[in-house]
Order: sequence, then structure tokens, then C-alpha cells
Amino acid sequence: MSATPEALPDPARPTMVLTLYISGASPRSSAALMTIRRICDEELAGRVELNVVDIRSNPAALVEDHVLAVPVLIRRWPEPLRHIVGDLADAERVRAALDLAPLPLAPESARPTPQR
Repeated sequence: MSATPEALPDPARPTMVLTLYISGASPRSSAALMTIRRICDEELAGRVELNVVDIRSNPAALVEDHVLAVPVLIRRWPEPLRHIVGDLADAERVRAALDLAPLPLAPESARPTPQR
């Protein structure tokens, strides 16, 4: 039994579509942008579409997407639609909210030794 063309994944279509709402260059917005760009570039390269909306230049977008606080990350695809709020500088928290697998731990020899 072979898959129909409609059932096959489209290589040109991203597997995740995200919108990040920020407020200018505020510290929280800057940290969120750095973290999310790093995750997109390192773990989702070629499989994600990231749109960044600065509410200072596009305040009408807040109403369209029912955004109450910034920074906020909206995962549009895959469904269901998900609003991710809170500390978006915490990469592990963002990864978990995006349903990404945890990063593997470094081998014991590569871990820093605690100072006493």
C-alpha cells in the first residue's frame, strides 16, 4: 500500500510555523528573540517559519492574535494553536512548549566539575 500524494509531507512546507511578538528592544524581548532564533537555527533549520512582530510598529496585530502580554510565542502549525508566555529566554522551557525532545546530556568527561 503506497501513500497518496496528499498524504506525503511537502518538503517545501515548514513543519512548524511560529510568530514571536516582541516590544522593541526591551531586555525580555531581546532575550526571547535570541533564544527562539537559536532554537530555530540549530534544531529546526529548514523546517520552521519564524515571523517576528514588533508591537510598537504593528499594534493592530495584538488584537488579531488576542495577545495580552509580550513577549509571546504563538505556534500556529502544527495545530492546535498554542500561545507560549512567560520566560521565553529559558530555552528548555521553550523547547518543552514546542514539543521538542530534550537535548542529550553531555558525557561525564565533558561536564564541568563542581568547585568546592
